[in-house]
Amino acid sequence: MTTSARGTEPREARVVGARRTCAASALLIALLAGCKVGEDYRAPEPAPPAAWSESEPVVSPAEPVEAWWSTFQDPALDALVTAALAQNLDLALARARVLEARAVRDAAAGGDDPRLDASAGYARSRRSENEGPSFGARENDLFRVGFDARWELDVAGRVSRQVEAAQAGVDAAVESRRDAAVTLLSELARTYVELRGAQRELAVARANLASQKDTLELTRGRFQAGMASDLDVARAEAQVATTASALPALDAAQRVSLHRIGVLLGRDGNGLGRELLAPAPVPLAPAVIAAGLPADLLRRRADVRRAERELARECALTNAARGELYPKLSLAASWGQRTTDGFELLDAGSNAWSIGPSLVLPIFEAGVLKANVRAQEARQEQALVRWQKTVLTAQAEVEDAVVNLARERERNASLASALAAQDRAVKLANDLFSKGLVDFFQVLDAQRARFQIESDLAKSSTRAVSNAVALYKALGGGWSVADTHEPAETARAQSANARND
Repeated sequence: MTTSARGTEPREARVVGARRTCAASALLIALLAGCKVGEDYRAPEPAPPAAWSESEPVVSPAEPVEAWWSTFQDPALDALVTAALAQNLDLALARARVLEARAVRDAAAGGDDPRLDASAGYARSRRSENEGPSFGARENDLFRVGFDARWELDVAGRVSRQVEAAQAGVDAAVESRRDAAVTLLSELARTYVELRGAQRELAVARANLASQKDTLELTRGRFQAGMASDLDVARAEAQVATTASALPALDAAQRVSLHRIGVLLGRDGNGLGRELLAPAPVPLAPAVIAAGLPADLLRRRADVRRAERELARECALTNAARGELYPKLSLAASWGQRTTDGFELLDAGSNAWSIGPSLVLPIFEAGVLKANVRAQEARQEQALVRWQKTVLTAQAEVEDAVVNLARERERNASLASALAAQDRAVKLANDLFSKGLVDFFQVLDAQRARFQIESDLAKSSTRAVSNAVALYKALGGGWSVADTHEPAETARAQSANARND
């Protein structure tokens, strides 16, 4: 707080002086205000392809379904999605980061507001005896109380650029939360499909094991009747043992998937055993998936939008760094009481005040400020490259998912045909063996081949659905639905910040 000693000039003179000071400050503000350093940000415009390279017969140009998991028509999956959106810990972290970014934005916005501080103090001082002659007492008391105000005018737009950068940081945090939701939904659906796939493979293995055990008992009976050799019995026993060896690994796979689902739901996976360990079919994905056009991908993918917001943030920070090269204009004022006698603190004569502008212009900074600008320009360039890479990666992920889904469905159809043919081969082998036209090895070989094909078909069906999930994820599906599942307090905070913006 800056104050003057008790004034002796007439009150009218002090008022005129104050008016002149305010007028000079207003003139200086008018001359320097209104400038905003740097160019305003413009979002880059990519040139995506007109259509996906391989669309038929897997995807269509229709607008994608946001709640894509509902197209699988599996109530258990729908319930898991609802629980995950409410309880997942990664989403909770992402929400906290959004709140942090908003607080940083609000703090940056406060840098453009006037500040007012109240202060009070007491000091006792003594002058040196060697200071020479002086008037007044050698020892003095000083009592002071009052208010200090300071307002840094955003002359070059430096503060507004910082606020702009902070707001872009909020937008990027929101997109990060949405991207986390997209990843969560796809990971949950994929793990659920793998759980059901493991259950289907386990059922196939158990059915084949039961059939092979029947064959073993029949072979032992034929051996006792002298119609089969001990070699036939040994081969049948080996086949039963080989099939039985696959059961523990499949059971472990379904339990691992169960535990993973528990983590995604933010809870102990053991509590889900009763609900999910009961066998159920693998959900079926739609025959044709609405994928939209490549140009729509940039609007749907949260990671692409986040990369664009991060680029906007770096651009604003670059302009803010350039603003450090320009003058800083501040307006300071103080008012209070100042006296050497505490009993006169409230007297009108103890009143003191000051007001006036200050201008700081950097002249010699040893190149530090310009180096900071160059460093920030390099960060902006990095953000642009990251955005470009994110766009290309998004397009490649969709193309890869479309190809993988189409090829896996072709493979699945071939395996289904192979299984039908192998069923006929098993029947023919049994008929020929019963007539003594082939040995028992032909029967075992046909059964073993059938089990392998049926197991591959189960795996292929699971992989095809997982590839459909990967395609939905690559399309950025689910982020808008996730917004509707935000907690009430977060929704209120979003609404309040939207009004403030």
